[in-house]
Amino acid sequence: MRQDEILASGEVLKLVETGNHAQGCIFRDGMHLFTEELERAIDQISRKLPGFFIGRYDIRYENEEDFKQGRNFQIVELNGASSEATSIYDARNSLFSAYRTLFQQWRLVFTIGAANRLNGHAPSSLTALWRNWRQYSAAALSYPLAD
Repeated sequence: MRQDEILASGEVLKLVETGNHAQGCIFRDGMHLFTEELERAIDQISRKLPGFFIGRYDIRYENEEDFKQGRNFQIVELNGASSEATSIYDARNSLFSAYRTLFQQWRLVFTIGAANRLNGHAPSSLTALWRNWRQYSAAALSYPLAD
């Protein structure tokens, strides 16, 4: 254990590879933190990402009031359209709530896809999807296991 170790200034220590259910991570519904100011800040960031229309940000913050005002937070990860809202795993929410959230998400994803097709964007071919899946699957074998 390194719990008594003091890092040198600027030294980085990676604590974990990922956080997930298997490692005991607990997901909570954060909608009580929603404000129009926060929505504006996230939307402003999202609009800078070409081709990004829907997804989930994993965010860290220290001060709840700053976060609600859309200030002083860090984006740890951006997950695309197929990533579900982690609030569905909050044990305080019902199974019905989880399914409602997922159905709402996929309704939005398909609506965005339809709008993109109307704007001239062609969907990926089955061949391209298969090729991308195989490339991902091969690469995933080299990913380190979460510890």
